[in-house]
Amino acid sequence: MDSPATDATPRRLPSDIETPTTPNDEDAMLLAQDGYAWDYVLVFPNGRRKTTATPLSPLSPLVEEVIHRFLTKKNLDNPTVDEICHRLTLAGLRIKLVSGTKSGHIFCLVRASPERLAREADRIDLNMLMDEDGLREVSHRGFPTQGIAPFPIQDSLHIYRLSPYASIYFKYTCRDDMQSLYVKHRSSTLFSSSQRMLLLESIMTNRHGGAGLDLLKLDHADVLTTYFPLHDEAEKTQLADIWLSTSGWWPWRQPLSEIQAYFGSRIGLYFGFLGHYTTWLVGAGGLGCLLWIMEWTSLLPSAVVVWLSSVLIIFWACFFLKSWRRATSRLAMQWGTSDFSAVEQVRPQYIGEIVPSPITGQPMLYFSRREKRRRRILTWLLLCALMALVIGVVCTIFYLQYLMLERGYSVNLAGSEVALAGPVASIANVVQINVMYTLYDALCEAMNDYENHRTESTHEGSFITKSVLFYLVNNFAGLGYITFVKGYVGIRCADDNCKGELRLSLLTIFCVQLINALTQDLLLPWLRRVYSKCGLRLSSKQDHDVNPVEKQFALLDYSWKATFKAYLALAMQFGFTILFVGASPAMPMLSMLNNTIEMRTDATTLLQNHRRPSPRQASTSGKWVVVLEYLVTLAIVTNGFVTIYTSNSLGFVSNDPHASLSKLRAFIGFATALLAVRYGVAAWINDVPHEVAVQLKRQTFLAAKIYSREADDAVPVFESMASVRLIPLTHQPSPV
Repeated sequence: MDSPATDATPRRLPSDIETPTTPNDEDAMLLAQDGYAWDYVLVFPNGRRKTTATPLSPLSPLVEEVIHRFLTKKNLDNPTVDEICHRLTLAGLRIKLVSGTKSGHIFCLVRASPERLAREADRIDLNMLMDEDGLREVSHRGFPTQGIAPFPIQDSLHIYRLSPYASIYFKYTCRDDMQSLYVKHRSSTLFSSSQRMLLLESIMTNRHGGAGLDLLKLDHADVLTTYFPLHDEAEKTQLADIWLSTSGWWPWRQPLSEIQAYFGSRIGLYFGFLGHYTTWLVGAGGLGCLLWIMEWTSLLPSAVVVWLSSVLIIFWACFFLKSWRRATSRLAMQWGTSDFSAVEQVRPQYIGEIVPSPITGQPMLYFSRREKRRRRILTWLLLCALMALVIGVVCTIFYLQYLMLERGYSVNLAGSEVALAGPVASIANVVQINVMYTLYDALCEAMNDYENHRTESTHEGSFITKSVLFYLVNNFAGLGYITFVKGYVGIRCADDNCKGELRLSLLTIFCVQLINALTQDLLLPWLRRVYSKCGLRLSSKQDHDVNPVEKQFALLDYSWKATFKAYLALAMQFGFTILFVGASPAMPMLSMLNNTIEMRTDATTLLQNHRRPSPRQASTSGKWVVVLEYLVTLAIVTNGFVTIYTSNSLGFVSNDPHASLSKLRAFIGFATALLAVRYGVAAWINDVPHEVAVQLKRQTFLAAKIYSREADDAVPVFESMASVRLIPLTHQPSPV
């Protein structure tokens, strides 16, 4: 463990609070020396600071280590500012306390030296990108003294697009012979800024040689106001120049590697999905608009357009999702997260009874299974009640539409009578959706917290499941009524064709939701900037006096819920795009236009309006791909109904006694054929591209040779994708 003596500057205690307004000489020296200054900040509420703490006297490293281990093991529920700073310092971190000029908070700036970061990276086996030229040189040289002959990897037949040494990741080690093989970043630093954030968080939370701070628990207990990584202004400006440039408007030209390097893999995957989805919408939108124009100009019969739209969108969705799964595995390989698995921690909000662990005998929190089951039943009953309320409101809206149609409410436009029932019902449906959104948002977090989930993953998974179910019912209950119910109750559609009303409702709901989203993403930030320029918030002099760290503290927080809401909005939009496309073939084009704007607004908001989020690792988009796959299966049912029943595209006569049976047969045939396509594509195409699988095997082979230095007689040789054999020492290893 590092002692404070390893740092060149004396330990900062809460009595050493500075109030700088501009970067001082110390920051400039750190920036010139290491390529970075301060990476993290812990924000303390000024009122909770205990000024009566006695400053620690100089102690021997052994005594300080004993005190550090005692404090870490004790795990005080509400440590003081002095105790937190002491733990950070004993963990080998450098801190500086700064007093806020406007908020009154105390900002504890935290950094780690390159040597301390390297030791932590070695401890947690951080994946590091390797230098291609360095790997090639080592493989041609080998390690003869250790029984490892040269092992050059060549693709002489040019089968693979990837170089044999590209996107290779090894675990970090402090061994001197490995240092030259790791890729260096800006200013020749060994770790990228997002890697420094990960390592700093690991040091602060680690109980074995680290500070042993439970940051989530301290935040939840209001010991900390908040904590967050600091923006690197130079790197952020460089990213903004690339990302927000004109070329960045194209969804396939997003700088995903730079986004991942600055914000982490989870946010990188979100923007990767948004760009991939938008790129695929270009083809679907173009074809959909072409079909709509041909229907409008009577070049194609309406029934043919409905059939083509409904069938082609399922093919498109199946291949799109498979393409994204393959793109995800490729990005994970490029970012070194293919083998990532999150370490689960107990949520600070988790409550229970302290009992001895039946495995280790140590104290643990136990929550009764019976009580857990009871709480989950209650929350699901409440969710079902909310969804039943939505259905009840929708039924009321369409009953009012029925009354308006019977009484002939209409308006004269350009000499023709236009019935008011349809537009009024569509607008009422939009109001219902937004009101129920507000009601659900007020209850959903309380419902999920009441279930008392032990880990963040189960908490987030339950949140996703409930929200997706409610949003599906809330968004599509009205459209489902027109598709599945209206043809059998109340006033039936002319010629049993409700496609026109379904199209009107679909476009009304989608366009109003689009306008609402654009208002929040474009108009509100613009108004905030105008408000700021007018001097209504801070005068120019006051703004100059505010510490740069305090300016970042004033920005919006970007938690996991921000990414959750972004994915949820995309999932609902995906539903609007594919579930009822037979009624409106132009939906993919509208979604593409919305996503193009969304990419720009999300990028601008993340760079300018939010604090820097803690980088989070991820290898996939998680449960959201599963949600989209369920929507594709549901789309087969809904589009089958739109094609066979709602639009009556087969021209069945309502008084035909065999019409119902014929429609049922046609629907079953439609659904069966497309379900076969759906699961055939899933089984036929691998989620991991062949070249990615080969590259990961190359990585395993190179790591065994270079990192682990396993002799030739112990390293497996991969002759094909399916066979592995061990070779004796007398044989030379075959190239992959």
